[in-house]
Amino acid sequence: MSRIFVDKGAAESWVAKNAMKNCSDVEFVSSAAEVPDNKNAVHITSGPNTFVHRCPATKIYRCCNYYVADVAEGCPFDCTYCILQSYLNHDYIKVYSDFEGVRSDIQSLPKDRFFRLGTGELSDSLAMDHIFNFSGFIADTVNKADNLLFEFKTKSANIKNLLDINPKNMMVSWSMNPQEIIEKEEHGAAKLANRLRAASICADYGYKIGFHFDPLIYYDNFEKGYKDVIEKMVSSVPESSVEYISVSTFRFIPELLDIVRSKFDRSLLLEKEYVKTMDGKMRYFKPVRVHMLDFFVKEVRKHWKDVFIYFCMEHESVWKKIMKYDPGEREDFEKFFPCQIKHAPNND
Repeated sequence: MSRIFVDKGAAESWVAKNAMKNCSDVEFVSSAAEVPDNKNAVHITSGPNTFVHRCPATKIYRCCNYYVADVAEGCPFDCTYCILQSYLNHDYIKVYSDFEGVRSDIQSLPKDRFFRLGTGELSDSLAMDHIFNFSGFIADTVNKADNLLFEFKTKSANIKNLLDINPKNMMVSWSMNPQEIIEKEEHGAAKLANRLRAASICADYGYKIGFHFDPLIYYDNFEKGYKDVIEKMVSSVPESSVEYISVSTFRFIPELLDIVRSKFDRSLLLEKEYVKTMDGKMRYFKPVRVHMLDFFVKEVRKHWKDVFIYFCMEHESVWKKIMKYDPGEREDFEKFFPCQIKHAPNND
């Protein structure tokens, strides 16, 4: 159960009003110093932020041209592999009160191109939507635009608010892993069956659906585990409802593994070897990554022949070996996404 701590300067915000309506444990504070530093605490801050920006990338590994909307920092789930453990300097969840600033940033995006953007980089998009109803706020903004596809990324099954809004320019995506990985590595997150049931409901309602197999985790039952997830996925949602599937193997900055050792000494992440790669991150050895990704793509293609599958932050040589093409960087990569093809000028 979350405890909500609201900056006094944020008391009249959309976020605070929803918190007071939907949560019984709300307290007003003068500064972040009064907020307990744990995952059960949520701090609604009146502080400033640049909300919408292009997703960070590296020139060494292929990256698309996705944009993120950072409305919150931190997550109620406690996944062993989460980069936020080494990125954020606090454990509590920070939510920015200036939703009007989010609206303004989205409305300020250039109108001469189509944007994919969403929440989910620094927080789970829907884990706290029953408290703050960000989905309801954002729907009013993005559904008035002609050049946006907004994505909610989640490990939850918290979709109630989504079923009260128009899905016109929005999609909902789920992070996917075998149930045994969820139990060992994704503490507090929804079970696989509940994620897939939520995806099925959202697809029936009219949302485009996404699946993110990121990270793939290599363990003794890798092939069996991910084959099972794929079979459950394709039996839950029709291919026609799926906008895309992303996949990538576990990667991390070196400091993260020490955090995993101290917090999760039985994690499967500690059982394998890694190598420092060209961007300074640790990854599985390249032959292992190629095997994992190749296996995944072939398993999906047994069921879904046309769905767009892409690798996140992977080298062009891996793309060429498995996909038989190189998507290029940023803007070139982005052209392969179905929504970009649909909205390309020559398709008007």
